Amino acid sequence: MNKVKLLVVDDHPMLRGGIVSLFNSTDSIEVIHEAANGEQAISCIERQKPDVVLMDINMDGKLDVHTTEEIKSRWPDIKVLAFSMHEEVQVIRRMLKAGASGYILKNASHHELVKAIEAVVRGESYYGQEVLDIMTQSITSDGDDLHDDVVLSSREKEVLHFVAKEYTNQEIADEIDISLRTVETHKRNLIKKLRVKNVVGLVRFALEQGPLLDLK
Repeated sequence: MNKVKLLVVDDHPMLRGGIVSLFNSTDSIEVIHEAANGEQAISCIERQKPDVVLMDINMDGKLDVHTTEEIKSRWPDIKVLAFSMHEEVQVIRRMLKAGASGYILKNASHHELVKAIEAVVRGESYYGQEVLDIMTQSITSDGDDLHDDVVLSSREKEVLHFVAKEYTNQEIADEIDISLRTVETHKRNLIKKLRVKNVVGLVRFALEQGPLLDLK
């Protein structure tokens, strides 16, 4: 099996070096280059195409979503995994709308980083559990709906909250004291209302389209 070719983009040399060292001992991933900012990242990609870009989103003292937008515009097959200390809902959504395949916080373990990279290479989305927790809080806040033309009941929001947290149907039923069949009905209704194809689509929609709330 070929190793995943990874480009690490971060403006902190010590952190960047630590990440590279971690992956030197990983059989499935090879760091082919590292960059300190967006301009260097684009230059690296032009010379040697990675499979995944592990992208810090706050470089040179400012938020950088434009590099991700350019990567996805020029090389749509390259996956971008946002890697950040930012926990704000608005920042997370901006990166996902820019084309990132996932979002993981910098306090993630080496194991979770590997898991995230391998997931996005397979074409899946990956969100760290803390990111999911932050985002699902916003979609279940009283009085707020996911989108101007989508109105969800309080129960549908509850179900969506636990779907995003990867609960099984039975676990959701037990958690909110409804029948398994009712859970399945709510999920079918959510898929229809939100015009997505499956449960993964539900989570993606919730992350990208949920209300921009102050979660302080």
